[in-house]
Amino acid sequence: MYLTTCFISLNAMAQQDSLLNDFVEIKSGEHHFYISKYAITREQYNDFLELWGEHKNLTDEQGELPVLVNKEDAERYLEHISDTYLTHFRLPSETEWELAAKGTTTPKKAKEIRCVDCTKPNENGLYGMLGNVWEWTSTSEPKENDRYFVIKGGDFQERAKDLSPKTRFVVSKDMEDMNIGFRPVANTHDFETTLHINRANTIVKVLLPNEDITIYEHDMQVEEFYMGYGDTPPEGFPITVDEDTHQIVLCCLQNFEYEQEGALETERITYIGLPFGFDPSQLSLAKELEQLVRQIMENQNH
Repeated sequence: MYLTTCFISLNAMAQQDSLLNDFVEIKSGEHHFYISKYAITREQYNDFLELWGEHKNLTDEQGELPVLVNKEDAERYLEHISDTYLTHFRLPSETEWELAAKGTTTPKKAKEIRCVDCTKPNENGLYGMLGNVWEWTSTSEPKENDRYFVIKGGDFQERAKDLSPKTRFVVSKDMEDMNIGFRPVANTHDFETTLHINRANTIVKVLLPNEDITIYEHDMQVEEFYMGYGDTPPEGFPITVDEDTHQIVLCCLQNFEYEQEGALETERITYIGLPFGFDPSQLSLAKELEQLVRQIMENQNH
């Protein structure tokens, strides 16, 4: 029987959170990625610090302001949410940041830092790209340098005429005394796989609310068993919907049997499909689940 050890929290995989809903797709030429609509807030960063007992008491107003951090602390946070959502989040390159900032109009000059969604969105649906806080990028200057990096966007202290998507400055990654925030970026393949997995697990909970089933990128968990997609027979598929009996069939657990003929050992494999009945009125959801798992599998091969 195919078993594997899983070190990832089941709750983390199935988790539905506003963070993923706050990303927009940017596609321009050879560049294709997802980027957050908003800079990371002090409240979001404070939740991260709470894991180490370092959090601060914030008012609601303070919590909605962009967090100001050095590059290392920004990357610590990105590593944390990467582990939480099983998707690689990173800082944007300077080019990616500029593509995302396209169509941003210069906001009216402010006296202080504003909340992350206090300005109008640009044509890509992103907020606060210019004139609120600088934002970290992954672009070093000079190239191959591991100390100085480009920041973009300008903060509220800059003159409005000096602000555009091309506005840039170069600072040490340890810079602490400037208004520098950040927003996450994810590669298209990673991000869309995570969306498919989260949607698939949401559907599973609706269709089979009394079953302990979780969909992952490379396998699925059914109670205490883990079934790897790559171990299904060529004619089989991890999830198949039987429209006549209104069953979802999960395939495949494997039974291994050995026959010894003198010194010869023969392996026989039996594939076992596990059927689960669902409400006939939810057939469209079941078919969507089947298609989502197909997309997850296809993403593995690209």
